[in-house]
Amino acid sequence: MGDAESKLGLKKALHYFTNDKGFDRLLKSMFEIYSRHGRSFGAVRLARPSSEEETAISIFFKRDYYNQALIRIGLADFERQMQKMFEIDTQLVTLLEAYVGRSLHIKTDGRTGKNSDEFTSGLLSGLAPLYENTPAYDWITEIIAHMRRTYRFWVDMYQEKPATVMTMITSVAEALNNLPKNSDTLIRLIDFSQQYTGSPYVFNYSNAEYGQLFLRALAYHFGVGIPPNVEESLCLYLRAGLLAEGVLSHVTVYGLCVDEPYCHDISQAYVLTLENLCHISQVKAYSDSVFIVENPQVYAGVYERLRGKKCTLICPMCDGMSTFLYLLRLLKKSSTKFYYAGNMDYKGLITADKLYLELGKNFIPWRYSRDDYERIISQSESLLPDEKKGLAMHNETLASLLSHMRKVGKTASSMPLVDFLVDDIRRII
Repeated sequence: MGDAESKLGLKKALHYFTNDKGFDRLLKSMFEIYSRHGRSFGAVRLARPSSEEETAISIFFKRDYYNQALIRIGLADFERQMQKMFEIDTQLVTLLEAYVGRSLHIKTDGRTGKNSDEFTSGLLSGLAPLYENTPAYDWITEIIAHMRRTYRFWVDMYQEKPATVMTMITSVAEALNNLPKNSDTLIRLIDFSQQYTGSPYVFNYSNAEYGQLFLRALAYHFGVGIPPNVEESLCLYLRAGLLAEGVLSHVTVYGLCVDEPYCHDISQAYVLTLENLCHISQVKAYSDSVFIVENPQVYAGVYERLRGKKCTLICPMCDGMSTFLYLLRLLKKSSTKFYYAGNMDYKGLITADKLYLELGKNFIPWRYSRDDYERIISQSESLLPDEKKGLAMHNETLASLLSHMRKVGKTASSMPLVDFLVDDIRRII
């Protein structure tokens, strides 16, 4: 894109945002965040958004941001959408400076100045030319752009061990360019690590050098945040087609039609791990309907009442979501409906909302009405912790329940809903 086209695109974008007051608080908050980090990093949290803000942001992103107590907008997401909408490659910082009317004064840290220059030179002259037109090239340029925070550890290490750091980046670059082409066929992480580093364990999340560098490369490659915990790390490996500690995560399934002899007898429930699932190429749900029950006790009650009936029930079983998400991927197709009945507490709603983002229109919140909520707290109750004040839902049904739960301030087990869930399944199938 030429300079003239770029300037015209920026002018159109600036006119668009300036003439809609719904963007004012968002853009000014982004200006402050950018001034702290020096890049499109982090997110703005708009508490109690006005109707103007809800409308502006919903139209801009072409998704529903209405009736939320808090709207969270990532700077990188905003930058990508701006570039897509106005067909420009202008960076967010240019728009922010033009909108606010002053230049950003980015805070710097002099401790890494010399290291950064040498590190940048090594990447640009030594590694980047070797990987042009590959995913690794884009990632290497990402290192250069974000070395002050995201890659600070390796910049500091470069001062003492330049050859070691370059070897690490080279190994990760090679691995990134050779991820499994078909993520439905899993490769064991230890075998993948052995192939590209000579050691079976260094790509593991627990390795502070290789492992964390590899996770950053995967996060950039898939356009997601750096995983903050073990479970999200495992999910990111899984997305890349890599099997990491698959026996730790498992699901209980009933009534699953597979191409392997796991579920011949439909009167039995089965426990599957990632290592089981990676040998299964095809699965099918009865009546193209999957009924997911988060709470194991509720699942057990539903299963006992439906044993012998042709329906598909799934329970994630534990906090680990890798196997569960992989199974959903195998089951997911345009006609499959996923009915999800989860716990009515903060953690349960967060899990449900993540699945909504994963499954889209095929995700059906199941027994999340106010009547269902009132039914469970009428039989037993406990106080809803005064936390997660900034929590907001993308799904309208979940958002409505969250608002009502906060007003009532109570939560309870979903066991009173067992008979209702059973009746729903019988009616649907």
